[in-house]
Amino acid sequence: MKYGKTWWGAKWLETFNGIDNENRLPRGRSYANSGRAYDIEINENEATAKVQGSRPRPYKVSIKLNKFDETEQQIIHQAIINTPSILSALLTKKLPIQLLDKLNEHDIRLFPKNWSYVEAECSCPDWAVPCKHIAAVIYLIAAEIDKNPFLVFEIHGCNLLAMISDFGNIKAKQVKSLLTLEDIFKHFDGPSNPFDQVILEEINLSAIPDFSDRIITLLTNKPLFYEKNFREILHLAYNNWQKNPSGKFEEYTHHVPQVTKKDGKVSKKDEPALTEEEIFSKKWNNPERWNTFELVLDEEHQLIQVCDGNNILFPNTDNLKVQLTKFLLDIPNVLLHKFTPELRLMHMIAQFGRKLMQASAFMPQILQNGQGKTLIRWVPALLDNEINTIYKKLVSICPSKLVTYKKTCISPEEQIKTAITVILSGYMHNNLPKSIDPHLPYEVVKLFFENKACTFKDFSDKEIPGVINQWLSNLYLSERPHKLYLMIEDNGIDFELTIKIALDDKSTPIDFHEAISKYDNPTKLTILSDLALLIEYIPELSRLVDEEDKLALNLDDFAPLFLNILPLLKTLGIIIVLPKSLQKILKPQLSLKLSSKNKISDDRKSFMSLDQLTKFNWRIAIGDKTLDIAEFRKLVEQQSGLVRIMDEYVLLNEKEMADLLKKLDKLPDHLSQAALMQAALAGELDGATVAIDNQLERLFSQLGNYTKVSVPHNLIAQLRPYQERGFSWLVQNIETNFGSILADDMGLGKTLQVIATILYFKNVGFLANNGVLIVAPTTLLSNWQREVERFAPDLKLLVYHGQKRELNRDCDIVITSYGLARRDTKLFNKIDWFLLVIDEAQQIKNPATEQTKAIKSIKAQHKIAMSGTPVENRLLEYWSIFDFTNTHYLGTLTHFKKQFASPIETERDKDCLQQFKKVTSPFILRRLKSDKSIIQDLPDKIENNRYCSLTAEQTAMYQEVVDATMEKIEASEGIERRGLVLKLINALKQVCNHPSQFYKKSKAQIDQSGKMQMLEEILEGIEASGEKSLIFTQYTEMGNLIVKLLEERFKMSIPFLHGKLVLKARDKIVADFQNCSQVRTLIVSLKAGGTGLNLTAANNVIHYDLWWNPAVEAQATDRAYRIGQKSNVMVYRLLTTGTFEERIDQMIQSKKELAELTVGSGESWITELSNAELKDLIRVR
Repeated sequence: MKYGKTWWGAKWLETFNGIDNENRLPRGRSYANSGRAYDIEINENEATAKVQGSRPRPYKVSIKLNKFDETEQQIIHQAIINTPSILSALLTKKLPIQLLDKLNEHDIRLFPKNWSYVEAECSCPDWAVPCKHIAAVIYLIAAEIDKNPFLVFEIHGCNLLAMISDFGNIKAKQVKSLLTLEDIFKHFDGPSNPFDQVILEEINLSAIPDFSDRIITLLTNKPLFYEKNFREILHLAYNNWQKNPSGKFEEYTHHVPQVTKKDGKVSKKDEPALTEEEIFSKKWNNPERWNTFELVLDEEHQLIQVCDGNNILFPNTDNLKVQLTKFLLDIPNVLLHKFTPELRLMHMIAQFGRKLMQASAFMPQILQNGQGKTLIRWVPALLDNEINTIYKKLVSICPSKLVTYKKTCISPEEQIKTAITVILSGYMHNNLPKSIDPHLPYEVVKLFFENKACTFKDFSDKEIPGVINQWLSNLYLSERPHKLYLMIEDNGIDFELTIKIALDDKSTPIDFHEAISKYDNPTKLTILSDLALLIEYIPELSRLVDEEDKLALNLDDFAPLFLNILPLLKTLGIIIVLPKSLQKILKPQLSLKLSSKNKISDDRKSFMSLDQLTKFNWRIAIGDKTLDIAEFRKLVEQQSGLVRIMDEYVLLNEKEMADLLKKLDKLPDHLSQAALMQAALAGELDGATVAIDNQLERLFSQLGNYTKVSVPHNLIAQLRPYQERGFSWLVQNIETNFGSILADDMGLGKTLQVIATILYFKNVGFLANNGVLIVAPTTLLSNWQREVERFAPDLKLLVYHGQKRELNRDCDIVITSYGLARRDTKLFNKIDWFLLVIDEAQQIKNPATEQTKAIKSIKAQHKIAMSGTPVENRLLEYWSIFDFTNTHYLGTLTHFKKQFASPIETERDKDCLQQFKKVTSPFILRRLKSDKSIIQDLPDKIENNRYCSLTAEQTAMYQEVVDATMEKIEASEGIERRGLVLKLINALKQVCNHPSQFYKKSKAQIDQSGKMQMLEEILEGIEASGEKSLIFTQYTEMGNLIVKLLEERFKMSIPFLHGKLVLKARDKIVADFQNCSQVRTLIVSLKAGGTGLNLTAANNVIHYDLWWNPAVEAQATDRAYRIGQKSNVMVYRLLTTGTFEERIDQMIQSKKELAELTVGSGESWITELSNAELKDLIRVR
């Protein structure tokens, strides 16, 4: 072990010079190193200790120095209070050399001149003085003097802080005292902050700066609490964490092959049978059902429980913080809207923590608990404004019990900080480089890296917590209430530096010397302490502090200060006030100039040959001026650092300039059409700013200004204004040879817009030789068929489906399923399709599946993809869809993930998201029901008929019921006949609902019923949008079946509101649906939900079965649409195609008098039909 690491510790050991007797000093050092000296105490001017020698009883050692008398102590006092730089240094546990000089001037010997100034005794028989036992004690005192120079005064009988009456012992100690858990975990009984999803979504993690070595640079080298250089050890750890921010965990991997639902074997033919959401839910026991999420800490700041109310989550876990971190990393973004607010907040904190690890933007904080144990926790670097802004946003939406300390509520600020601490410790677990392994057995290293509370009580280590606290104190300067200002003025020749102080954020800064005389003692102490830090970085400031002078520096002296020191001081929380000339420092930046070779037509078809019409030139931009590359190379050869060019300051950072020069050597001499498009749209290309000439600017303005296209005269529908815009967009993209992704919200009429587009091209003759292929999920085939027949009867339609399917070319549109498109790809490729449309395009989200490959292999001149799911949380899925519509435009999947997906989804980079939107805006159209431009075009309630095909089982049952019952009906009359007809209609309704309802079976599957499959399809879209739904059925048994099947499918609790519920249970269900984010779907029996309910949290109403009574239907719908409802309500009516349901609906819609009849009589009018009319009504078509 080395002793005398500081100049004052070394000065203490000079007492030994020339007095060694028979190698006693090395033996004394050996005694000190081996712990044989102990029970060291200092009383007045005497140090006593025990040293274990060769005998059983330890030897007693006494060391005395001369005691400073009253006059000497007064001289010391005056020397300190008259020199602020000395006092400020002492307050940071440093002994300034100026103090020693001042004491020497008065012949006051702080350190013994030689051994004759020391009185030492030892009870050992050794005749020599000092003996090895005395030497051991002197070495140990040297080690403690290194850590605490006040001991030098103490051993002279001088209590340095107590003797300075202006400041007082207790107050002075408070300047750098250790925080305790009780200080930070004070009981909080204030109001709970309301959760706001908008604030969460506003957080931009990419704004977090790269701290790299900034934390390390703020810490002094070779701190005295560890034998080796602990700053180097910490630096190794930071470097490792930056490279491995997630530690032993990997982020959730999308679209990996998974097990099937049936036999547990890996699915190789198609999409994994389990979606990523299902995999996650199964793995973590359905977090969607959790009602809350609470972290519980104990008195050693250890995470001991994660709770969902009274339920303990992650039981039987060896390392809870590791399990928690792994869980949070595992969460797919697409599931977040299903979770409790606490869990959504914790997921963001996990992302925040990972980014902090990646940026090295977190730091150690030392604390003590009530038992006197010392611990280190890691907290975000709140000294940075961007990090502090994110932290404050998280605090503003923190609930009352996200984190509790021994089950006690604590402040939102501390909850968020502690939650981040827990996450960081999870990332850090077993995440150290091998080079640190040899240090891990040492207590101090465990303190920092193993989240372990330690006890320091012995003379040789009791100063360690204080030394660590002092070492880390630089990092927490910004938390002071007062503010330290470094004012810089540029007089044209020199830069002048002055120091000012403000008591708080709202106070006006005043001169430092005025502040020292004006403020009270505790504030005065902290200011002086902070000044010592400032002087460490800018030593020249000491004369400014002591002599009340201005500090002037020329540009050569100021440049290194500006480049290297001021950024550190700013990080510390010192406010740097720069002159106007330095507030905007210019940096050279790569620039790309795009211009037209010749005159370019404003016709959109010019985009098809953009690379042939455009030339480009690489330049270097400095502010609003540009240099050619040769000029820039010459500039960099001649100058570096902070330079003045044309009356502006330019920063030529050596490393940045070297990187830029390397980039210049690799500039491409050709840009693809896709690269040119992206550059012009985004104004940026691979970090280079992009400028375009007037001709190109006019051309690209066409992309945002679509000419209104006349809606086909034979379209049997009135398009809403936003639908007209979407139709025009689709038409002009096809004419420009762009593929399109129509991603409007559910219910906005994507199908109608596409049908109008197809009809337009039919009318202008483009479908004469080449048809349109539409690929959709099987459940939607009937819907497409009915919509085309309803809105565009002039289009010849073929549904390619079923066992007897045949591909007939004599049609305008062929509609088929994804399964058949995959199976019969070769057959479809025999036709040159004008247009290929895919509905529910997320079916090709995984580029590796056979289904996706098959769809992408089908040849078509133009392509449209339709999807109603959000874009931002599914970017990797959108790459695959985009690759279908505009092949190669977004590059490879690897390139896309690096350029867009990871920054947007993981780092929540808002700038990158805006860039993505810019480069894809001509090809993706997404409108939300909540958009102001859309709301004004929508009615309050939007009705959608969804047509469902009967399954083979349902078809057989349906026919069986018809045959059996019609025979009885034909043989009866009067009341008996009317009863049989109503019984028949009721039975057919149940068959159409689900076979298990008809047979009164509890076992059921979704794929047994066309309606259930359609319901699943609708709810998947609604779930993806994070909206709520009401599902109405007139049958209690069907409601129970729906609950069972949907809970199994969506892994969430679904309440059922029916007439048998008591009032209390009914009220709770309504309240939960209205207020609880986890309750997103509510089943309601038509009778129970007919009146007296207010369920305005629902944006969607689904009528699973119908009463054929518009008044009853409207009354149920109005449970969601009430006065005060802020959103439009989407109404879905499920109808089985080819059955009595579809036929009755057609009759009611087409005959006003029949509709009026049903209001009064419900379904009883059906009993009045003749046998022939009844047979025609109920037969399967």
